[in-house]
Amino acid sequence: MRLLLTAFARAVEDWWYGMIPFAVLNLLWFVCVISVVAGPPATAALLVVARDAAIGQGAEPSSFFYAFRRLFWRSWRLGAISAGGTFFLLLDIRFYGLLLSGNSLIYGMGMTLLVYILLLWCEALLIAWPLLVNQPDMALRDLFRNTVLFILRAPLLNLGLTALVALLLLFGLVVSFIIPLALGAVIALFVQHFLHLQAPTLAAWPPSPGEASVEC
Repeated sequence: MRLLLTAFARAVEDWWYGMIPFAVLNLLWFVCVISVVAGPPATAALLVVARDAAIGQGAEPSSFFYAFRRLFWRSWRLGAISAGGTFFLLLDIRFYGLLLSGNSLIYGMGMTLLVYILLLWCEALLIAWPLLVNQPDMALRDLFRNTVLFILRAPLLNLGLTALVALLLLFGLVVSFIIPLALGAVIALFVQHFLHLQAPTLAAWPPSPGEASVEC
């Protein structure tokens, strides 16, 4: 729990210090997501900016546009997998919900299992997306393999991450202006800090300003 709170506190702190550029970039990300076609590369680009801000390089719009172009097709491959897997699981929940509705016991067990699988899928996506941008040379099959191992290593922490992100989404629905101005940036910072605290090697953050010179 302390790790989650630390990651969230650092995310809020980074967002606070870069509030204006993050607001602009979050709005740009929101418009891209609505357009659908630009959604996956914009998500990847926002995660790159979040990583840069987390290591003290600031939230630079130029980094967003550079990452948008560089990761366009790579992010779309993961985006297609993300959308396809989510749609398939939601379709399964609806189908088996109708099929098993006549037996309350089997219905309850079946829905619990399917919702749990959907939850695991959401956990995987919250780790896979920052891994995509932090490990740009990693094949997608290796990316998902590392994601699964990461989740199995600390299942409760990853469940906590998913729960906190869900609470942020609910808060964004209540306070609607948060979604286009801050929500995406805060979540991007949160998952980047969480990944780095849990697995620095996988997070592959470059050194903060001054760190390399100190080591030399």
